[in-house]
Amino acid sequence: MPIVRRWWQKYGLQIILGLGSIAIAWLIFQTKGAAILEMFASVTRNLQPYSENERKIILTNSLFQELQTEISELKAQNQQLQELLNYKKKAKNEVILAPIIGRSPDEWWRLITIGIGTNEGVKKDDIVTGIGGLVGRIVEVTPNTSRVLLISDSSSRVGATITRNRYMGFIRGNSNQTAIMSFYAKVSDVQIGDMVTTSSVSSIFPPGIPIGKVVSIDLNKSPAPEATIQFTAPINFLEWVTVYKK
Repeated sequence: MPIVRRWWQKYGLQIILGLGSIAIAWLIFQTKGAAILEMFASVTRNLQPYSENERKIILTNSLFQELQTEISELKAQNQQLQELLNYKKKAKNEVILAPIIGRSPDEWWRLITIGIGTNEGVKKDDIVTGIGGLVGRIVEVTPNTSRVLLISDSSSRVGATITRNRYMGFIRGNSNQTAIMSFYAKVSDVQIGDMVTTSSVSSIFPPGIPIGKVVSIDLNKSPAPEATIQFTAPINFLEWVTVYKK
């Protein structure tokens, strides 16, 4: 008996733990884990900071906020489309509505990709406008997509006119929501708030398309004065555009 007692003292705990493990494994196998999950749920339920009713209220509020966000998004998209449709009705040339389907963060102010192409009659150098005015021109076309060079790009050049006094020059992008207008000659009557449109002598852009308004002036700039123009089209936030078919 002393030998059995010493053996049990040495191995008894291991045997009990082993049998317990086998019993737990058998229980998990027979119930497919349901008993363990229920036990875990029972323990964690008591640890959660909210009651069942409070959790339902939180989930309901979250769903309500999600639906409100979706409704606001649909309203914003509908407003943009409605404004573009009204613009299309007023346009003298044939225009096509197009969604913006691609825009790289590295080229945010340089290029956009739109979801129409040669299948809809789009061609290189077709003019692209948006809510508020000029956006850019088509530089690449595939059957179903087109790439647009934005007027906000630093390499972009657009002939421009001050509408109030017909002073002419050209604008170049600043890689943001503004551009620099350089005048062809010395001018003295340019004011903050003056509106700027495409020039009648431009070889690419038709005349009279809104570009922006003057927000600052440097009449002492050499060799010719310059003005900073803020675009009237929200180039940073556009989702839809219209394409002028030449």
